[in-house]
Amino acid sequence: MAYNKQKKNSFDLNQYETVKSRKTRFRLEHPNCIIMPVPLSDVNFAANYILMGALIWKDKKQLESVQLDNIQKLAESATPQNAGMIMTAIAIQSKADSSGYSLSIAGGSGADRTAWVENAEESAVGRALDNMGYHSGSASKEEMEKVQHILDSQKLRVELENNINVLYIDLTSKGFSSQQLAQIINQTVKPFEQLSELSVPELEKLFNTLNEIGGTGKYQNQQPPQNPPNMPTAGYPAPPVSV
Repeated sequence: MAYNKQKKNSFDLNQYETVKSRKTRFRLEHPNCIIMPVPLSDVNFAANYILMGALIWKDKKQLESVQLDNIQKLAESATPQNAGMIMTAIAIQSKADSSGYSLSIAGGSGADRTAWVENAEESAVGRALDNMGYHSGSASKEEMEKVQHILDSQKLRVELENNINVLYIDLTSKGFSSQQLAQIINQTVKPFEQLSELSVPELEKLFNTLNEIGGTGKYQNQQPPQNPPNMPTAGYPAPPVSV
């Protein structure tokens, strides 16, 4: 919630304090502080997601004895699954006063739509500040925006996966062979085995392609038939083939 003692039950993003506000309060109390972003994910994954850490020292003099090469080596071993443990190890080794990390999905809502790298950095700093006590009794506005986006994205993903499976089944009933559809799918998106491997933008692209073949708008928000005979299971429209 905002930086006050009032409590509100509604999910209103305007009632949450921004990371920028937390940083301002922290720097006023510690003018010699250092806030260091720490990239944790491979740059090759940047088109899909970014994993970012942050370290905070109240006094920049604390950095004089820190071996930055060691921080980089530890950061290179980070994954979305072990990021918390890695950042804690880095914080202990570097004698940082606090640490935090954040994951941003490329093409998400709000700042993540076009600036997911920058937003991941800001969110990581927000988590580090929160761990130091610089919060207002709740998550930051940026964190709550991510919560809202995740909820919306999960709903959209389920709808898209259902619609794609309905389209696939309908197209096979119209005479398209599995090999034909696999070729179309392979030309539209990257190779995959389960629809869950595709991002929401990729699912949207695949849905639009299949929908153009099967008829515009006809299959939106329908549920796939239960256990259709000789059809791939939900989440597996067809094995991609080389073209």
